[in-house]
Amino acid sequence: MKRSLEIPSEEDWGDYKNDLDQKYAYKMFFGKNLAEARLLFQGAVIERTEELRFMPVIPFQYYIGAYYQYLTSLAVLNNRNASDTASCFLRLVESKLSDDPDSISPLMKELMSAIEYLAKNQTLFGADVDIYGDFNEILSEIKRLAQM
Repeated sequence: MKRSLEIPSEEDWGDYKNDLDQKYAYKMFFGKNLAEARLLFQGAVIERTEELRFMPVIPFQYYIGAYYQYLTSLAVLNNRNASDTASCFLRLVESKLSDDPDSISPLMKELMSAIEYLAKNQTLFGADVDIYGDFNEILSEIKRLAQM
């Protein structure tokens, strides 16, 4: 996923100070470039995913690029949290399409290759269907929500 966006400014974060979730996301991500933000996902992917979920649109659209970079790197497969990384990404995309489609719809063509890769390689990520659900079913729901 190639993004030409610049690091989100203070103005892009809007009124983050009045929302605890956005305030924490700002604390973790503000001022970081994609390479720096990508490192944040290695240690705590579940927490970072939740922070993305609550970000204002511009920071979300920028920092999901860091998640995408991490997800599609070899580092993710060497991480004990590969299954959580894959599942959290799919669930984030699914929930954004359902709850805030304007924030993610413009990115769906770029994100779809990673989404399809995850659906085809659930076992590679060690994501047990009984725990994480069937990634192919999540893919179908994402396509339905994205009208793809």
